[in-house]
Amino acid sequence: MGSITPPEVSLAAIQDQKTKTISVTQRQTPVPIGTQVLVKLHYSGVCATDLHLARGNIPYLQPKVSVGGHEGTGVIASLGPEADTTKWHIGDRVAVRWVHIVCGKCEVCTTGYENLCRSRKLAGKDIEGTFAEYAIADSSYMVRLPDGVSDADAAPILCAGVTVYKALKIAGLRMGSWVAIAGAGGGLGHLAIQYARGIGLKVVALDINKRDLCLSLGADVYIDILETRNCVSDVIEATGGGAHGALICASSAQAYTDAIGFLRQTGTLVCIGLPSKPTTLPLGPADFVARGIKVLGTSTGDRQDTLEALEYVAKGQVKPQLIEKKLGDIDDILKELEDGTAQGKSVIRIA
Repeated sequence: MGSITPPEVSLAAIQDQKTKTISVTQRQTPVPIGTQVLVKLHYSGVCATDLHLARGNIPYLQPKVSVGGHEGTGVIASLGPEADTTKWHIGDRVAVRWVHIVCGKCEVCTTGYENLCRSRKLAGKDIEGTFAEYAIADSSYMVRLPDGVSDADAAPILCAGVTVYKALKIAGLRMGSWVAIAGAGGGLGHLAIQYARGIGLKVVALDINKRDLCLSLGADVYIDILETRNCVSDVIEATGGGAHGALICASSAQAYTDAIGFLRQTGTLVCIGLPSKPTTLPLGPADFVARGIKVLGTSTGDRQDTLEALEYVAKGQVKPQLIEKKLGDIDDILKELEDGTAQGKSVIRIA
């Protein structure tokens, strides 16, 4: 075990609640209480949810704090007075994830949906997040980073990676089935391609100007949604009758409309991306009764899902395509997410 002495003040990227601008400045270093620990961060991913929080465009995602970020990796710098010192030590490599803590007792917590706990606290929304040199995690709901996975590679898995991995799990697709991934070259989508290949699925990648990336990651077919005359018919033709599953990683209403059209009978749509405006799916009872369509949704996963998702990285089956940035680049990264121009996943190197 090493010795780490946290400074009284440290850097964080703080959003001004009036102007919405984000600037890197000094703040008091957080102090862990109860079962919390203080994590000295090495990397933080930047997620589409961070964009929604920064813009305030999703009614149920209104931030209560000024420091965003929830894909943090680093080492424990200090422990709260109630942290289990037989399990956690200074210097341990740990994750700071989207779900900071849950009650562990309610109906959703005890039936496999703890990420939806009504008492949950979320990093970057309810608890100051990972766009900083130091952040708080709760040791009673914390994940240890596995050996063989670097801090940089682990960061995108903590939300983006585990979200698409969980989406594929709940889709329940058979090996050899076709899955269409909308937003396939972005932060979530490029990981979804790799997880899908890892579990034996065939992939149709849908995006804009990201052919080379998607094909290099293992997509069987790439369709550029700006170049195609009819996305629905192209997917149906490429898959010999329609996709068995669709993961919508893009924040696009049109992507949802297209997916309903190209799913084959008994196909499963998994909703992930959140359009900035209210979106209605073009579905009616006949789609469920006559076509057997299923519609599911997910956001992130539990601790076990996270460990499973990280294991794919440890085995070399998933490799995040990282774009390394600095704390001062957050506004630019969010703009890239907003425009859909980023290829791969932006991560902030903090230390």
